[in-house]
Amino acid sequence: MRQMNHDEQTPYSLFEKFGKFAIVGVSGVGVNSAVLYILYEQFHLPLIAASVLAVQTAIGSNFLLNSIWTFHGRSLSLHRFAKFDLVSLGGMIITVSTLQGLVSIIGLHYQAANLIGIALATLWNFGANLLWTWGGADRWS
Repeated sequence: MRQMNHDEQTPYSLFEKFGKFAIVGVSGVGVNSAVLYILYEQFHLPLIAASVLAVQTAIGSNFLLNSIWTFHGRSLSLHRFAKFDLVSLGGMIITVSTLQGLVSIIGLHYQAANLIGIALATLWNFGANLLWTWGGADRWS
């Protein structure tokens, strides 16, 4: 019986990786919320500026945690972070576009539309980061 190489992936390992990616994403929501509160309520930055800084802080936190935990210690680099940031921008566009479309076209409540947008963006973010940011399907380990 052939032993599985560590670099080979099973559907379970991909599911496990997606679960870790989702947990990191939830932690990013906490980071975003905390930083937004501190910058807006405590330091009295304008809301938009505070939000941009909070989002970028959460992206940085998510990048670090995904590098260490989800993608097993892949090297940290500015180049890889720039890729992660671009993928996150794509996810934001998906979320906002979905929200706007579902609210304006079919009248869905904005919170429900937002959750659908987040779900679609999560799939985009995971796939794009798996295949592009962390080097392709042959490097899922």
